[in-house]
Amino acid sequence: MFHSLRRACSKYPVTAAYIACAIGLFLAVQIYRIDQGISNQGSFDDALWNLGAVQSLVFVYDHPLVEEKEYPTGGPFDLWSGEWWRILISGFHHGDVLHLLMNCLAIGFLGRLIEPVMKHWIYAAFLILATYVSLLPEYFLEHYPVGLSGGAFAMFGLLMMLRRIHPEIAEVFTDREINWGLSWLILCFVLTHFGILNIANAAHLSGFVYGLLAGAVIINRSRFAGTLRSLFVLSQILVIPGTYLVCHPVWNGKYYWYLARHENDLEQKIAYLQQGVELSPGEPKIGAELALSLFQTEEVPLRSWEIMLRSLERNRSYDKGVEITRLIWKQFNTDQQKQEALGIVTDVFGDESAAWLERFKLDQSAVASADVPFPKSDESGNELLFLREADRRVAPQPRDQFAPPVDPRSPQSAVEGVTL
Repeated sequence: MFHSLRRACSKYPVTAAYIACAIGLFLAVQIYRIDQGISNQGSFDDALWNLGAVQSLVFVYDHPLVEEKEYPTGGPFDLWSGEWWRILISGFHHGDVLHLLMNCLAIGFLGRLIEPVMKHWIYAAFLILATYVSLLPEYFLEHYPVGLSGGAFAMFGLLMMLRRIHPEIAEVFTDREINWGLSWLILCFVLTHFGILNIANAAHLSGFVYGLLAGAVIINRSRFAGTLRSLFVLSQILVIPGTYLVCHPVWNGKYYWYLARHENDLEQKIAYLQQGVELSPGEPKIGAELALSLFQTEEVPLRSWEIMLRSLERNRSYDKGVEITRLIWKQFNTDQQKQEALGIVTDVFGDESAAWLERFKLDQSAVASADVPFPKSDESGNELLFLREADRRVAPQPRDQFAPPVDPRSPQSAVEGVTL
C-alpha cells in the first residue's frame, strides 16, 4: 500500500502536493485543538483562524449602552485589514474528515488524468489560481468558505475540454463521469436551497467556468490560438482588483463600521457610520453608534434622536436602542425641544407613534430621573463606543454559532457560518 502510494506521488507530484497541503492543514487543526485541550466548535474556528483561514470575527461592546450580544456585528476583519493571503489558505482547510476525503478523492482521480498532459509548472499555476479565483465570489457574497472543491470543479471543467484532443483521457473520463459531475454540481445547489447543507456553490460554479475557459484556450488550434492564450494569461491580472474589492467592500455597511471603530477623528468616524447606516440599515448597532457619536457634537441632540428612532423603526426588537433613545430624551431641557422631538417621532412612526411613546415610557414622570449611564471617556479622551481589539496573536474572538432570536419584523438574519 505504502509502495503504491509512494509510486503515485512520484508519478503525479503536483497533484500529490496539492492534496498533501490540505491533509497537512487538517492534521494541524486537530493537533492545535488537542494542544488547547478543548474539542468544541469554538476551538475548531479558533484553530482555523490561527492557521490562516478567513473567519467572521464578531465583536461586542464593553459599554453598557451598546453591548447587546444578541446582535453581533462582525465580518472578515482580517481581510479588511489587508491579509488577503487568507483567501488561498482557506481553500486548503476543510470542515471535517468527510469533506476532506471527498475532495481528495475527486482531485486524485482528476489529477492523474490532467498531470501527464500538462507541464508541471503550468498545472501547478492552474491549481493555485483556480483555487483562489473560485473563492473570490464567495467573499463577495459574504460567505466564509473552506475546501478545495472549487479547484476540483476547475479540474473537472478543464478535463471536459482536454478529452477532445486526448483520446487517452476520453477513454477514462467518459460521458458517464461528466454526467455524474454535472449532476453533483446541480445537487449541491438543491441541497443548499433547502437548507440541508451549506455548500459553496459560487466557488463550484466559478471554478467550473474557470476550468472550461482554461481548457478552451489550451485546446484551441486556430490561427488566433497564440493571441487567445496571451489574453487568458493577461486576464489573470483581474485577480488583483478582485482581491482589492474583497478586502475593501465599499458596498458593505459593516465595512464602514469597521473603519469607524479604528478611526480617532470624530468627524471622520461619523462620516463612516453615516455611510454604514445607509448601506446596512439592518445593522442596529451601526445606527446606535452613529447616534451616540453625533450626541457628542450636538448641544440639542435632535439629529441623534432622529437617527436612533429610524434605526429602531427598522430594527424593532432592538431593546438596547430603546435605552439609548431614553438617554437622548433626557437632554431635551425645554418644552420647545421636547415638542420638536415628539414631532420627529410622528414623522418616523406615523400611526404607531403612540405605541412607541408608550414603549419609550415618555408619558411617565420616572423617565426624567431614569438612571441611564452616560458614555464615559477613557484616559485618552476617546469615548468607549467600541470594544478594543485584543492582541490577535493571543486569542481571536470567533463568530457566534447560533442565530440570535429576533423579531420577525426585524431584517436581522442568522449569523454567518462556514461554507463547505
